[in-house]
Amino acid sequence: MKSESRIRYQRSLRYKRLAALFGGPLGVALIGRADLSTLFEQALARCPGHEDLICRATGGVPKVCFVQKMEQLAASCARGGASRRAWERSFIEKEVLPCLEAFARNFPTELTPILDYTRGEIEADLDYLSRSLLKRPVE
Repeated sequence: MKSESRIRYQRSLRYKRLAALFGGPLGVALIGRADLSTLFEQALARCPGHEDLICRATGGVPKVCFVQKMEQLAASCARGGASRRAWERSFIEKEVLPCLEAFARNFPTELTPILDYTRGEIEADLDYLSRSLLKRPVE
């Protein structure tokens, strides 16, 4: 079994990679898809946001919005505690997954590999969070 500190480090690293993926024009090169960089940048710039999130109401910048969410999760994952993991799970379910739904609806189908990779990483972490919260109930 991996130590708790190692798990926290790996989870934080996962979200830092996702922040880099969405953070700049060459972020998609991290997953071997540099050919999609221009299309990905254009799609991010045109994202209208999810109707249930603040980005839609304020006309926020999705490129910055999603990266900040990933950075926030990376910072949170670096710390421990059952209540923090419960918050992370809630944040992913209420803030991050709706963003991915909006991306999936609004992005061209050529960007599906990027969205699939992102969803896979986030769902793997969500699975870990669900298992870890079953072991240790939040007080």
